[in-house]
Amino acid sequence: MAVKIVESGSISMSSGAAAEHTLPLLYFDLIWLDFVLTETLHFYPLKCSESRFLDTVIVSLKHSLSITLKHFFPLASKIIFPLTSAAMPVSRYTAGDSLSLTIATSDDDFSHVVSNRPKAADDFHQLIAQMPAAVYSSDDIKFSVFAIQLTLFPNQGICIGFTHHHSICDATTLSAFLHTWASINKSNGGEQLHQLPFYGRNSVQDSNKLTIAHWNIVKTNRPTVSLTPPSPSDKVRATFHLSNAQIERLRRWVAIKKPSIGRPSTFVVVCAYLWSCLAKSEVGNDDETQYLCSPVNCRGRLDPPLPENYFGNCSIQLIAASSHGRLKENEGFVAAAEAVAEAVNIAVKSSRVSEFYENRSEILSKLKGKRVVWVAGSTKVDQYGADYGWGRAAKYECVHTDFNGAVHLCKGRQGGIEMGFSMPKAKLFFFASVFNKYLFINSNL
Repeated sequence: MAVKIVESGSISMSSGAAAEHTLPLLYFDLIWLDFVLTETLHFYPLKCSESRFLDTVIVSLKHSLSITLKHFFPLASKIIFPLTSAAMPVSRYTAGDSLSLTIATSDDDFSHVVSNRPKAADDFHQLIAQMPAAVYSSDDIKFSVFAIQLTLFPNQGICIGFTHHHSICDATTLSAFLHTWASINKSNGGEQLHQLPFYGRNSVQDSNKLTIAHWNIVKTNRPTVSLTPPSPSDKVRATFHLSNAQIERLRRWVAIKKPSIGRPSTFVVVCAYLWSCLAKSEVGNDDETQYLCSPVNCRGRLDPPLPENYFGNCSIQLIAASSHGRLKENEGFVAAAEAVAEAVNIAVKSSRVSEFYENRSEILSKLKGKRVVWVAGSTKVDQYGADYGWGRAAKYECVHTDFNGAVHLCKGRQGGIEMGFSMPKAKLFFFASVFNKYLFINSNL
C-alpha cells in the first residue's frame, strides 16, 4: 500500500464558540494518560475522483467538522500536564486551538482492505493520523488529544482515520462525536443535534478523593504524546463475526448447560466464546488461572448516575477468571460464560466503582505476568452507523490493538457482533479453525 500525503493542516471551531474552555481530568481520565494512543479507521465505499474529493468532499467535511467541534470543544483542546506545581491536569481550549487534519490518497485495492480475511497489520498504519508534537516547558507538557486523516482510494472509497488520546474521552463519547459530525455533514451543515455533550463534573461519584489519589499515582509517569512507529511484524488483522442467530444458539447452549446463569447477555456470550476458543487454540498449564478483562461503561451505575451523553471517560474494568483446563475442554464455553457472568454481576454494583478505583493499582498488579485476554470496545457501540451522506461504513478497524494485543468488539455492520484480532498469522489460522469448528458443532441447537 502506497499512501501519498496531499495536504497537512488543521481545523478550528466555527465562529460562535467561547474564547476559552477548561475541563478538569478526573480519576476516570487520569488512568489513561500513559496509555497507547487509540487508532481507528472507518472505510466508506464511494466512487469519487481525486479532483471531486479535494474540491467538494473535503470542503464539506472540513465545514461540518468545524461546526461539530463547537459542541465537542475538548477534542480541539490541549491537555496541560503539570510538572512542578500543585495543579492537576486539565483539558484547556483557547481561541485558535485546532486539531490536526491530514489529506491523503492510496493506490491500494479498497475491496481487499475492507474484507474480513487476514491482511498484513503493518499496512494499516499509513492510514493513521499523526499527532502534532507536544510542547515542553519547565512547568508543564501541553499536548493535543485528537487528529484525523482522510484518505481517498480513487474511484473506490474513503478512509477516515482517527488518533485520539484516551484520557480525553472513551468510545461512548467518541461514537457520539462521529455520529454528530456525520449527521451535520449529511445535512450540509445543519445543526440538528439530538443531544449535546454533558460536561458536568461536580456530581461524579467520589470525584475529589479518587482524583487526587490517582493523580498522586500517575504524576510520576510522563504521558503518551505521540505514536511510536511500529516495528515490522508478522501480525495479520482479521475480523470474526457472530451473527444474531449464532449468538442466540450459544445463548441457548448456556441456558441448557447452566440454567443458574439465566439468560446471558450478548456481551457474556461473545466474550465467553472468544475466550474459550483462544484457550483451545493455545498451549497452557491446565491449573493456570487465566483472565478476561474488559472496560464496562458505568455512567448509569454511579450514585448519582451520569447521563449517557457525559463527555469523558466513565468505565471500570471487568475481570473474569477461570483455569486454562476448564476453558479448553468441550464445555469450556459454558465455564467461560459462568465466569464472565459472575464478573458482570460484580461490576454492575454502584459500590463496585469506588471499591475498584480505591484498589485499582493492587487489583491490576495481580494480573502482571498472567495470561490475560484484554477486550477493547463494546458490544453496544455502533462503529458502522455514522452516515456522512455516503451510507453506512463498509469496514471498521481498531488498529492500536497491534500494540497491546487486545480483541476489539463492536456491533456488526449487518447485525451480530464483530471481533477484530491482530496476531501472528499461524496463531490466527489456528484460532479460526477452533472458532468455526465449535460454531458448527452447536449449529443444531
